[in-house]
Amino acid sequence: MPVIVCHSVKGGAGTTFMAAHMAMSLSEAGANVTVLSVAPRDTLPMHFGLQPALTLPSLFAPAEDAVLVSGIDLRSFVRAPEDPDFIPTLRDMGYLDAGPDRVLVIDIPAADYTFARRVIPHASGLVAVLNAAPDTLALMPQVLGEASPENIAATTFVINALDETRRLSRHAAAFIRELVGPRLLGRVRLDEAVPEAIAMLQPLARYAPSSAALADVRAIGAALLPLLENPGRPWMARDSQAPTSASRAA
Repeated sequence: MPVIVCHSVKGGAGTTFMAAHMAMSLSEAGANVTVLSVAPRDTLPMHFGLQPALTLPSLFAPAEDAVLVSGIDLRSFVRAPEDPDFIPTLRDMGYLDAGPDRVLVIDIPAADYTFARRVIPHASGLVAVLNAAPDTLALMPQVLGEASPENIAATTFVINALDETRRLSRHAAAFIRELVGPRLLGRVRLDEAVPEAIAMLQPLARYAPSSAALADVRAIGAALLPLLENPGRPWMARDSQAPTSASRAA
């Protein structure tokens, strides 16, 4: 099972939204997807139209305890950041094997930076979620400077909640594109339908099937499909110059 890590340089960027909807896109494309949350305060169920008070089963819970939404298996393992055996356990459970048939999407909060750095080298890749905002831009040089060659090679970036009506947001997005180049997988436009769907406890695809954000995140999910054959190895060489179709569209 290839592993995709969804993480951000700062809180509030929308990693849970991105993890949930990437999982939906991959599932719609035929992959068998599990989404794992390691957050103590978890909002993952709400993106699937479930009650926020729902407690997700452990990663190790039996199949009969699974919470399945449209074929996607929702799991939780809050102790993962402190578990030194997390990676060996994933390997023993077959979660690091090649192929698109089974995919594990891990939603890692920004605060668990050390844990993310430990998991990324074993994953097919990291989708780093960014906001086109000054505070995010201020952190980018530090984040890129601290990243190991192995981790940065496995990293692609997504700009979330991009407000194209605001000049600062557009300029910030242009700076991010210049900074990360072909590693920009795509962008998701700011869309009021996203919080409205959460408030109505409905999946975005049901509440607003014509949502601009939904179309964008589906394009990002489609761009991930060919990247699932190389678990544990970078999906993009450090000197790659060819942008993906999703990044060209951003």
